[in-house]
Amino acid sequence: MIWSEEYLKDDWFRAYPVQLKGDIIEERRRKAAQALDRESSLVWGDPIGKLSPQACQADLDRPDPQIGLPEEFEGNREDLEKALRSLMPWRKGPMSYFGIDIDAEWKSDRKWSRVAPHVPDLKGKRVLDVGCNNSYYMLRMLPKEPELLLGIDPMVRYWFNHRIHQLYLQDRRLQFDLFGAEDLDLFPRFFDVVFYMGILYHRRSPIDSLSSVAQAMKPGGTLILECSGVPGDEPYCLIPESRYLKAPGYWFLPTPPALVNMLNRTGFTDIEVFYTHTLEKEEQRQTDWARFQSLEHFLDPEDESKTVEGYPAPLRIYVKALRKG
Repeated sequence: MIWSEEYLKDDWFRAYPVQLKGDIIEERRRKAAQALDRESSLVWGDPIGKLSPQACQADLDRPDPQIGLPEEFEGNREDLEKALRSLMPWRKGPMSYFGIDIDAEWKSDRKWSRVAPHVPDLKGKRVLDVGCNNSYYMLRMLPKEPELLLGIDPMVRYWFNHRIHQLYLQDRRLQFDLFGAEDLDLFPRFFDVVFYMGILYHRRSPIDSLSSVAQAMKPGGTLILECSGVPGDEPYCLIPESRYLKAPGYWFLPTPPALVNMLNRTGFTDIEVFYTHTLEKEEQRQTDWARFQSLEHFLDPEDESKTVEGYPAPLRIYVKALRKG
């Protein structure tokens, strides 16, 4: 199977000829699709290519979204488990596919329980999840009946996650593209609701990044933002010397007031910090489906209020804001 062709078949954006420049989107999708045909993608493509589409029951409005019942599966269950295992490490969860339970690194149901009370009515709305990973939050949103639920993530592995979902859910409202945060210019004033969770502190230019998010939103649209930061009552940011939590991709960690100021200066209003908490090992940890190092390996073993580098342990900051008119 030529996976790039499968990806390009799904031209969902053609349904919006007035709002979107389809030819430009198509050009960028064709460039992104090339990664699907690389030999390195066979680790996912080969096992997933053995699975066949089938309709099934799904219960997504629960902490561990369920796709299919064990007795419904029509193929070889070993093939299904091999396909699911090929997608390790599973970062977001828990989830279940025909009775195969996936205990992911993150207990993402905890984050969703904090966010859900602040999410506007999604019925008939266009919703974007930036950096959607394996689509856990999108599955939780799908029962809310959005018009369109688009996840973007440039990592090829997550398109194969989406491929499995569509084999069984077969729901045209659920879409995925191999785009990153830098591709938001493709969607001017298009989305009613944007989820931007766990992304901002990985961007080298947070102000530019938030401005791009604002430009992709309709005036009055809702942003749900979750960001790793540090405690403090003053509007400051920690900029790690090299690594934070052993990772080089943390460029800055704001205090809650600093994050509010950034949003205020990039086109947002009605900004509300609705939850903060210090990340705990029970929420992010090693599992059989995510066997690499996790939070417990990144904190100072003598003082868990600090990272191994000696910085403050991460404070997770949750914000709701509206796009200015």
